[in-house]
Amino acid sequence: MFPDSYSRVKNTVPLSFCDIISFGWRVKMHADLKSVVATVGDLPPMPAVAVKVMELLQDPESTAEGLANAISADPAVSARILKIANSSFYGLQRQVSTLKAAIVILGQKTLRSLVLAASLTGMHRKYGLQEKMLWEDSVGAAIAGRLLAQHLRSLDPEEAFLAGLFRHIGKVVRSNNNNEEFTSIIQAVYNGEGTFSELEKHYFPHNHAVVGAAVLDKWNFAPALIQSTLHHEDLDIDPDGDLNAYRLTAAINLAGTMCRKLGIGQRSPEDDLDLSATAGAKALGMTQEDLDDLVAQFRKVYAENRGLFVS
Repeated sequence: MFPDSYSRVKNTVPLSFCDIISFGWRVKMHADLKSVVATVGDLPPMPAVAVKVMELLQDPESTAEGLANAISADPAVSARILKIANSSFYGLQRQVSTLKAAIVILGQKTLRSLVLAASLTGMHRKYGLQEKMLWEDSVGAAIAGRLLAQHLRSLDPEEAFLAGLFRHIGKVVRSNNNNEEFTSIIQAVYNGEGTFSELEKHYFPHNHAVVGAAVLDKWNFAPALIQSTLHHEDLDIDPDGDLNAYRLTAAINLAGTMCRKLGIGQRSPEDDLDLSATAGAKALGMTQEDLDDLVAQFRKVYAENRGLFVS
């Protein structure tokens, strides 16, 4: 059930940490965050404005005005949300000048995506070139995930956006808590010594996917988002157990590969990368024509909207 990268994890972290076993359509997940924190360090809290917004979204009596007031507590997040809402990315028929109007028009799911996208940059303890590239990679995967969901029509575009955004959140934790080791791995990858997942085994008892899953579990996100983060590389999910989680993870696997091909969040593009050979493309039954069209669309959409998310 568990990928090879768990070979070192199982000796230090009880299987109950993320023992995801599918029976029919049920997914059982058990988490032991204490074991993770003991070796990773503090897992980051969700940004304050996001916490408040998520709480209000769970309240059936919350109003657009109340949500707008909560977001307004962070002027930087407020400004970025309005900027994104008025962009071609969401294609509103008319410009909005207030958060309340944006919330009413965009809806709750989109609001959640925007708040998280606008506030997660604050998780970085420092923001140099390395952190900027990591954020570009996350934003790129989020945009590509959304485009894939719209193309497939069987996934929620906003859920796919968040799954892409969260895909490498474990790397953010590593960068914050173990920056020297994280930088060494990045440099080794650039030197052609192996992939990030291969190399991090030499430094840490568990990989960035496990750490990312721990963060999302701590933040109480849905199992499908936790699984897509945990399995975005190995796609080790039983489609008969949770088809939505499987397809979501496949889409994020492909989205990340699209970023590599175009050089988004990378040192350089991998022009020769064969997207049709990726696990995600195969799982989703993507044709070469589909992939060519999606890459062209992704290139255009990312170029037009990069400035909305990356500053």
